Amino acid sequence: MRRVTLGQLFGVATIAIAIVVAVAFALFERSSRAQILRASERQREVVAQRIGGRVVRELGRAREVLDNLDRGIRTGAVPLDDPARLEADLFMRVLDDKHIEEVTFTRATLAGYDAEGEAMLAPSPRWQLGIHCASTGSITTKLTRAEGDGFTTLVRERGPEASFATTPLRPAGAATDPTAHHTFSVIASKAQRGKATWSQLHWSELDRSAAEHRVVVSVQKTIEDAAGNLLGVLRVAILTSELDQIARARSDPADSEDVERVALLETERRSDAVHLVARVDPSDRVVSMDDELRIVSDHPPPEIAALFASPIVKGLDKQHPNRAGSFTVGGQPWLATLSEIQLGEGGTEGWMVAVLVPEARYTAELVGFERMFSIAFGSTLALVLAIGGLTIAAVRRGLGRVTSTTTRMRSFDFTPTADTSAIRDVDDVMQDLERAKTVVRAMGKYVPIDLVRRLYSTNRDPQLGGELADIALMFTDIEGFTPLSEKLPPDVLARRLGDYLEAMTTAIEKTGGTIDKYIGDAVMAMWGAPTPVDGHARRACRAALDCMVAARDLYESSAWKGLPALVTRFGLHEAKVMVGHFGAPTRLSYTALGDGVNLAARLEPLCKQYGVVILVSEAIAVDAKDDFVFRRIDRVAVKGKTTGIEVYELLGAAGDDIPHLPRARRYEEAFDAYLKRDFKNAIAVLEAQVDDPPSEVLLARCRELLTDPPPPEWTGIHHASSK
Repeated sequence: MRRVTLGQLFGVATIAIAIVVAVAFALFERSSRAQILRASERQREVVAQRIGGRVVRELGRAREVLDNLDRGIRTGAVPLDDPARLEADLFMRVLDDKHIEEVTFTRATLAGYDAEGEAMLAPSPRWQLGIHCASTGSITTKLTRAEGDGFTTLVRERGPEASFATTPLRPAGAATDPTAHHTFSVIASKAQRGKATWSQLHWSELDRSAAEHRVVVSVQKTIEDAAGNLLGVLRVAILTSELDQIARARSDPADSEDVERVALLETERRSDAVHLVARVDPSDRVVSMDDELRIVSDHPPPEIAALFASPIVKGLDKQHPNRAGSFTVGGQPWLATLSEIQLGEGGTEGWMVAVLVPEARYTAELVGFERMFSIAFGSTLALVLAIGGLTIAAVRRGLGRVTSTTTRMRSFDFTPTADTSAIRDVDDVMQDLERAKTVVRAMGKYVPIDLVRRLYSTNRDPQLGGELADIALMFTDIEGFTPLSEKLPPDVLARRLGDYLEAMTTAIEKTGGTIDKYIGDAVMAMWGAPTPVDGHARRACRAALDCMVAARDLYESSAWKGLPALVTRFGLHEAKVMVGHFGAPTRLSYTALGDGVNLAARLEPLCKQYGVVILVSEAIAVDAKDDFVFRRIDRVAVKGKTTGIEVYELLGAAGDDIPHLPRARRYEEAFDAYLKRDFKNAIAVLEAQVDDPPSEVLLARCRELLTDPPPPEWTGIHHASSK
């Protein structure tokens, strides 16, 4: 049957082109939107800088007056020792600029600084001269000077055209020391000396007793003579009414459809909150909060309210509040740019311009294009899907078979299957999976199946090396197998040996053991690697007893073909050894290495010396004593060792009927006497142990030691002379 490839089947469809077009359009739309938003941000930054420039120019009026007076006083052009000339000079500053609300000079002489850097002043001179412009246009002079033990204030109120001569100073009552006010004490401190410092919003000093309260912001600075001596503090206040006009103006007056919103904001000093510093609506109120003025909008525009509630204003840098972001107003996205107002040294820290614009102003054309494209693309895609649907149905059936096969493989089910597909590509995959399963099944016959499972699940190649692991080991060997092998044809011998090893392997793997290797008729097995299991010693003991039962059943079955039954000897030990992949980099063997492995291998040959079939180390006997019955056989140093270990015979499981158990316990009594050098009593017990090979071995040893007593340092260790 002719099979077609997936490429040929899907080549007639245009789904690939549709996907490419969709992805390309998505990338185009994302790129276009990003470019539009970047361009819009630059536009908002330009607007913010323009608005900020207007604020700087407006506040610069006060700074210009401050700097001019500073230079005049420093050079002597504005004499401090002539109050009339000083008043006239300050008067002209207020008269020349209707935005300047106050120019005040506070005179004092510095005597030094205290430990906190606060200014200490000489007793005299101390006076203050202030020129204030009222909302009516009249100009008021306030002169505060020392009189007796206190201070008094003189006031001169006159219109812009009135002369000094016709408007004399009149007493206005007692006053406080003007140098005690924070506008002097803070500015005259060591930390602020010589710095021009802007205040927060505050009420006009002239309006404190009037019904109308005007809001001003002032800049103040210490004034020094040419020699650097402190002369006093100069303060210039400017009305904020022009800032309100700036905040309510459209960002682009020539654009009648301008929807941009501008606001002047400030970060609060005591928190991360943000508030208005200029009215966005004529109805906005000015209230005093925590000794500072706040602009409060009872009905703020929705975009202003949403901005204050958005993350954009949270955690702003109070010194440099610059940020851009987006927020939602009535379900519609808006864009915001916050830009610091740069006033230079001593500027209004935390003041910023906020420019708010609905995102739709920039993206309206892009959204319209997206809508038109979506309609055209959807129609084309519907046609493509109709054509591709038939193709996908056919592919899905084939891929379902592949998925089913791989799912079984992940569950380590590598049973052969005969699945095929009408699609050549899918059929090729199925055949490759079958070959892969064949390889894995073959690997499981050569290496431990748990190791194959681990390598398959981790999808990695075995690496040369190993790791320390606490495992139980078993070595077995058949007594008299060599004479039997000499009598049987090679093919018969191979089949019988296979039957035997299958019985042993089944019993070992049933207890969670892993066959390490077959060495002729011998078997090496371990518990705890490559898959960790608990109860290593108990599992190994159970496996040894099950192996004996499995071997007996095999010898009694017809499969053994009447051959004589064989005796299998077992050696069991538990130790921490190196387990891993050893050999050459191109040919590895998964096995265990170490002194514990050598000791386990030595225990199996010792069985022959004592006439038993299962010998275990003390480590095994201690760990499995609650579930199995043991007889202590000897304290022996195996071949190649100088230190001795105690070895035990595994008699059976706890609860089993063990006919020769009393004989085993009498043997242990004799062995205890042997260790205590009481060879006579040991001999007396052992002579009664008829047909007990271990008793015969120990009896011969005791008779020899009775005749030739051991040295004083003798500990009862028997040194095995052969493996």
